[in-house]
Amino acid sequence: MTGTHETRGQSNPRAEVMVEARYRAIVDTAVDAIVVIDEVGGIEAFNPAAERLFGYLAVEVIGGNVRILMPEPDHGAHDAYLARYRETGERRIIGIGREVFGRRKDGTTFPLELSIAEWRDGGARYFTGVMRDVTERKRAEELQRLLVNELNHRVKNTLATVQSVAGQTLRNATDLVDARESLTTRLLALARAHDILTHESWDGADLRDVVASLINSHGDALRFRAEGPSVRLPPKVALSLSLALHELMTNATKYGALSTEPGRVVLSWNQTTEADVERLNLRWEEIDGPTVSTPSRQGFGSRLITGGLARELGGDVRLDYPAGGVVCTINASLPRPGQPGRFIRGAA
Repeated sequence: MTGTHETRGQSNPRAEVMVEARYRAIVDTAVDAIVVIDEVGGIEAFNPAAERLFGYLAVEVIGGNVRILMPEPDHGAHDAYLARYRETGERRIIGIGREVFGRRKDGTTFPLELSIAEWRDGGARYFTGVMRDVTERKRAEELQRLLVNELNHRVKNTLATVQSVAGQTLRNATDLVDARESLTTRLLALARAHDILTHESWDGADLRDVVASLINSHGDALRFRAEGPSVRLPPKVALSLSLALHELMTNATKYGALSTEPGRVVLSWNQTTEADVERLNLRWEEIDGPTVSTPSRQGFGSRLITGGLARELGGDVRLDYPAGGVVCTINASLPRPGQPGRFIRGAA
């Protein structure tokens, strides 16, 4: 130990040496910082772990007031704390422990866990404080809190989307079989989008991965041509676009170009910069399929694409019905890296 208190009263010199040796063996090798003060706050001992924690050498602080290790308000009030304890004996920390802030030699502050024991040597009263830096633990707790909040937000967001999809599906279904099939495929499309985002730690998704998942799920890659560069989509945009592309693919498979030979689909996109704003330009075109015409009413898919997706992207989304096949065009701005996307509202 770099500094120790002086034994008062009669003592056996040999026993005192043995006690001191044991004391040093324990305290000097302790991982936690250990500081001993007298009843008025004077530092009597300061172990090596305390030197590492606070940045002071023992010789710099022994004999000084322990206030030097504290930021305000404790720095200015500590003497009063000790005086009140001497007068009342009321324990607020001693034997209980608490989290406080410490101050290093360079002036930086940090959270620490403090436990204090009181002891006497002869007629003198001493306090031993054992301290541990909990900065990393606090950081981990904050990260956990953020992750739980983010998970809560995502779960609520997903449930709202599922609720909206389910409601719209049941409202438009012709019978229970149709409702079950439509709802199942839509939820699977949502699940595939979640898989992509989870693989990317929910930082976003590459449009090419979204399209590849779409093609793989429908198993007709030879009649589906996709071409475009890597475009990073924010999570909410990726979810909304995945659902919209699923609706287009389902319609093409049941009624459009993929429902008959030699129909095919061409999906192309690019990313441009206009007035310092990144924009996504996407075109879905069905070719050589059955003759189509503008439907008399909008179904779930049409409302999702021209309503929900358009709001999510904050851009222009069009569905056209030339005789040769359905054409969907999207022109929308993309958030810059680090900029959050808009809130996904589910199907409208």
